[in-house]
Amino acid sequence: MTTPDDRTTLRAERYIAGGEAMAHEPDGKVVFVRGAVPGDEVLATTTERKDGWSRAVVGEVVVASSERVESPCPQRRLGCGGCDWQELAVVSQLPHKVEIVHDAFRRTAKLPDAIITRGAAVDPDGYRTTIRVVGDHDGRPSYRADRSHDLVPATGCLVAHPALRSLLDSIVIDAGLEVTLRVSAATGERTARWDRRRGDVQSLPADVGVGAKAQLTERVAGHDFRVSAGSFFQSGPAAAELLVDAVKRAAPELAGAGAVLDAYAGVGLFALAATDPASYLMTVESSRTAVADAMHNLADRRAAVEFDQVGRWRRPDGLDIDVVIADPARSGLGRPGTAAIVSAGAPVVVLISCDPVAAARDTALLHQHGYRHDGTEVLDLFPHTHHVECVTRFVAV
Repeated sequence: MTTPDDRTTLRAERYIAGGEAMAHEPDGKVVFVRGAVPGDEVLATTTERKDGWSRAVVGEVVVASSERVESPCPQRRLGCGGCDWQELAVVSQLPHKVEIVHDAFRRTAKLPDAIITRGAAVDPDGYRTTIRVVGDHDGRPSYRADRSHDLVPATGCLVAHPALRSLLDSIVIDAGLEVTLRVSAATGERTARWDRRRGDVQSLPADVGVGAKAQLTERVAGHDFRVSAGSFFQSGPAAAELLVDAVKRAAPELAGAGAVLDAYAGVGLFALAATDPASYLMTVESSRTAVADAMHNLADRRAAVEFDQVGRWRRPDGLDIDVVIADPARSGLGRPGTAAIVSAGAPVVVLISCDPVAAARDTALLHQHGYRHDGTEVLDLFPHTHHVECVTRFVAV
């Protein structure tokens, strides 16, 4: 039960990494407010208190920001936690993400004057070709509510590809079972993956491939990619294409490069779509399923596809690498990944980051090893959410 002392009137100032809005209490203490839009005046309920700061959640919007809109998705209005920025106008989302990246580079990388530019955004409607749902007690595919184990029916999801929405209308999932659904925007092929030891899915159409090895073909930048259900892929082909274009802008040296290293290569997206057809390619990936896909996708290229942890990789003797492309998980390169990238000895490194603080942290690590930050482009590949994608260029000094 909350008490009057738990409720505070606050004015949201700006977003921070993680998607909350920062505000200040009358005594100057910082409050991170979930559900607030910068410029809002809100009545917020405190959920956590620490020395010097606290967390709160919006209970009532007293005065709405000029950037606040009604959520366009019925699932969000029911409490779905997937798209946490739907109350922020779409045109405002990418500018706020750029500011979040600026702040991360200023605080974590100690680069207050870093060159951060605004890139492109995908269409916010139906952009996700991969989604994860869980069965509720009635067997309905559902998403988790915001910061809760409660479930919200996924039917009608605004960001799911239309071919996935039709699946959500038809399938029945055992209660508590998590299922990953994927569709190819190019071919219409669909896959479903779940742990069969934990339950089952009924009423799947006959055309849906089942299991981690089920495959579909997706098309990005004029190239066809085999993507297995157990392999990572971007939020959709539109996002993948924006990333490929951004990588090419970050490293014009890719045109005519003798050798390129694609670290955390997945199914070979950048190795195939962002490089010169004459370049020698070396890819490193730790997912066996993705490695098998990459071998298929790069079969017509001069390529060495390695199954390994990037942190253990070192440049083979006699190989001169011109450009490194690295797309690590949300946690970033870290020290092992940085050591591997540095061992390549390339004059240019392109880092793709899906967390602004990790991007700034990796920037500081690469700086320690003789690489200078040479610009970051911020993309919005996940509209209606706080998630940020950065493409950063580094040059050896």
